[in-house]
Amino acid sequence: MNMKGFCDGQTTKALLDAGLQPVSNRFLRARTEKEKLFPLILGQCQKSGTICLKTPFPQEELVPRYDWITYNEPEQHLDRAVELLLDLCNISESSVVGGITFKDDTTLARFAKRGCKTWRLDIRDDLGITEKGVGVESVQAKLTTDKTTKIVEKYGKAHILIVRHILEHVYDLAEFTAALKQMIVDHGYIVFEIPDCTRALENFDYTMLWEEHLYYFTPATFKTALGACDFSLLHFENYPYPLENSLVAVVRSRSHPYSEVSTEVVRQELKQGERFAEQFDEHRRLLRNFFANYRRSHGKIAFLGAGHLASTFIWLFQLQDFIEFVVDDNLHKQGLFMPGSRLPIVISKSLVENDIALCLLSLNPLNEEKIITNNQGFVAKGGRFLSIFPESKHSLRGSVLL
Repeated sequence: MNMKGFCDGQTTKALLDAGLQPVSNRFLRARTEKEKLFPLILGQCQKSGTICLKTPFPQEELVPRYDWITYNEPEQHLDRAVELLLDLCNISESSVVGGITFKDDTTLARFAKRGCKTWRLDIRDDLGITEKGVGVESVQAKLTTDKTTKIVEKYGKAHILIVRHILEHVYDLAEFTAALKQMIVDHGYIVFEIPDCTRALENFDYTMLWEEHLYYFTPATFKTALGACDFSLLHFENYPYPLENSLVAVVRSRSHPYSEVSTEVVRQELKQGERFAEQFDEHRRLLRNFFANYRRSHGKIAFLGAGHLASTFIWLFQLQDFIEFVVDDNLHKQGLFMPGSRLPIVISKSLVENDIALCLLSLNPLNEEKIITNNQGFVAKGGRFLSIFPESKHSLRGSVLL
């Protein structure tokens, strides 16, 4: 496979230098605990228009130190997606459907209910991963072509291979996708699912940036990447969600040369990336002014949702001096401190007990109404909820005049 010219050192131009960033899953046990910071530089491939990390964090630094950290992907579309695949791929009861990570389990369960044989990699036995709490950051590194022979001997080749929400994490796309191809039958199918970054780019939503995502695909650049990996695209779906859409591509391996993407598509992608980068400093200035003025005029500020979205938002815009704490009722996080900002993580009743005036919602917008309903004591006392996400009906954008 030849991926020369796709997001390599020669074609990728620095787009946005976000400065030194913490690893957002590295919650601190003490406010004074030392932590490593790494440069986060967003780049854009001038040949394909693909946005990517120009300076990926060391892969081993992304491994969570806590085994209770989990990530949830959107799943409301899975019933529809599986029905489509059953028809598209001519699946029968003798068909074998394979999966790569825990993110594929619920899809595999749907195929099993339809009578298909299913399997999923065991990261310890098949990939030699023994550490607790590891995720796709480790799977992508360990799933290489030298391991596929034993995998195929153990499970057999799949007619369909499910690969959900891992491609955007992959450090070596050529090696990773070559391994996937060796795990399917001739003319078998691979189903990729990734997050769509289009709206984040259009709306200048900088929570898009995450050290675990090496690529920030749009429909156009996703298709370009698949072509660069020598896949033939058979079917493409874009499933809408409030935070980010899910892009699903059904592909087969191909041997004929990859055709270049049109120059107009690349031009549009480059323009969109440049706008996103150009607006960053102004967004930071306006947000810092808003937080400083609100704290001075109205009272204390807190965040709700101690995940990587909050970590990114607070640290990117250097808002920690205006914030009291971050609320999260996950018992595992109690008593810990946020990476970078070192803000304490406390339970939700702290909003009332500490006279918080404004609480910024930094969890999936799908859950915002439920959170507000569950914190009516805070609202009744005069507390205000706003969301960090541009498309939320509670978005702070109107208040900040972005």
